[in-house]
This record gives sequence, structure tokens and C-alpha cells, in this order.
Amino acid sequence: MDFILTTREDSGISYPASVPSSLARYKVPGAREVYGAGEFGAVLFYEQSGAHFSVWSKSYLMKQSTFLQATPLGPLFQLYFAVSRDMRYQQKGLGRIVFPEGQFNILYTPPVQHQQLFDKGKKYSVYEIHFERSYLEKLVPYFSFLPEFLMKAELGFPCLLNPVHAQITPAMMTAFHNMLHGPYTGEVKKEYLEALWTKILLQAVTRLAPVKHTTHEVRLQPYELTKLRETWEYLLHNLDNPGTLMDLSHTIGMNDFKLKKGFKQLYGVTIFEFLIQARMEKARQLLQETEMTVHAVAIAVGYKNISSFTVAYKKKFGLLPSEERR
Repeated sequence: MDFILTTREDSGISYPASVPSSLARYKVPGAREVYGAGEFGAVLFYEQSGAHFSVWSKSYLMKQSTFLQATPLGPLFQLYFAVSRDMRYQQKGLGRIVFPEGQFNILYTPPVQHQQLFDKGKKYSVYEIHFERSYLEKLVPYFSFLPEFLMKAELGFPCLLNPVHAQITPAMMTAFHNMLHGPYTGEVKKEYLEALWTKILLQAVTRLAPVKHTTHEVRLQPYELTKLRETWEYLLHNLDNPGTLMDLSHTIGMNDFKLKKGFKQLYGVTIFEFLIQARMEKARQLLQETEMTVHAVAIAVGYKNISSFTVAYKKKFGLLPSEERR
């Protein structure tokens, strides 16, 4: 691993040779597998490696409220996605960091211990890409805010690329899924991973860049940016019944014109396009990780008509929901 993981009680974590059958649904074929267990619960990590980066899918299944202590074995640049549940950290030099579910950032961590806080009975999911500094250096000519981040890292200071996290897009989730579950092997797989990783990094840096305005854009005040981020989170948590645009406008407390225009401006997709993409990604997660029927999944993501759900799923992923489960 790129880090050492211990429990709060410093009792260590045992690493059994095989993963229990009850956790088989988390398996990532062809990936390096790390399974650890203890009184606290269990951790299950999968790693796919590229030439100068590694992709991690991390699941934490907690039996107790506790925190785990992670110490990188060396300086670490990482793209960090909080996929399921809020992730809470305590990091020397950064203080308390909270990654709300559905948000991401790029950070640099020197080889010092940080603590991750977890609640009893909860399951947490994280995607990470650990990468070399050179990837960001290539982007310096195009993003004026990168040199300051790299300078802090060069001095050994833990730092976030942007103090404000950005929202994970459905396209990013799809790319991550393809990196973990791609169909290729050997040299083709390496090239495939590199292409996907380059795409994700560029999207991430672009979304973390300070917001700029053009004459064709509406000017968004800081409180309006907060409202738009609240809209994103509200939609993610109400995929089954988000309401009309006017309902959403009243719920968020923002006029419908600025809500509609500002959302497209900030996130690059309309509210309707986002809903479709997010529903499909949530549906695929439910099909892969639960025993819910296809009909129940369709209802859970806001489809009353299973035929409409099946058509949308087939259009998005190229296979039927029932085929996804098989």
C-alpha cells in the first residue's frame, strides 16, 4: 500500500488471506485486493495501477464509532472523491477537513499521520487516484492557480488545490467505474487507464479552478454559488422526487431563471441532464451492490414506468438493467 493503516487503539488490523463471501459484491476483477478486519469493522481496498499513478476503490464497513489512522509512506498527491457518506479527517497543517458526499478535491499530503473519523453501523465509499507531481506540472501553462499549490507542496506543506470542494459529475463517476472495471488487459489496459486518468484529471482541475465570468454569463454572487451547490446536493438526495423547476426554486430560495442559467453555467449540464445522468449512476450502483429488484431500483431513482427506466439505462450504458446484474 501507499500508506500504513492503524486503529485508534493502535491495536493494528489483521489482513486475512481471503475476503468473506458476504463482501463478494465489492470485488473488482483483476485489481490488487487489500482486506483488513478488526473489532472496529472491516476495510476493503482495490487498486488498479498505471505507469505513474494508482486508482483506489476504498470501502469502510464500521461496527464501531472510531477513527483510523493513516500514514503515507511518502509524499502523496491524490485526487479524492467522497462517493458515499461524508468523510471527516483531522490533518496536521490543515485541521479538520470534511468532504461531503458527492464532492472532491485534489490534495497534497506529506508523510505524516492523519485521522479518519467513522460512525458505528455506517458504510463509507471513497475513490482515490494517487499520482506523480509531473501530471500537474504539465497543466501549469493552462491554469494560473496551480503554481501556488505546487509551491506549497514543494515546501512540504499539506494543502488543498481549492479550499472549496467541487461536486463530482456523473461523467467522472462513469470514468472511475471504467478505470476499475475496464475490459482490457496487458499493454492495452495501461493505455486505457492512462487515457481515462488524463481525462479525469483535466476535468477535476477545470472544476476546481476559480469561477470566471464572461459577458454571456450571469454574474453569480458567493451566496448564489452556495445555493447552486445546495441544489446539486438536494437533487442527489431526492432523485426519486425532485419536483418541478419552480418547486426546486422555492426549496432552494433562488429565482428560477438564475437557478436554471446558473446551474448550467457552473456545472456544464442542465438540471434535467444532470438528473438523468445521476439517476443512471445511482441505478447502476444499486444493481451492483444490492439485491433490489430492477423494478424497485427504477422506483428508487424516480421512474414510475419501468419501460422508460429500461430504455434510459440501455441508452446510457449499452445494456439492460437485468444484464448489468448478471
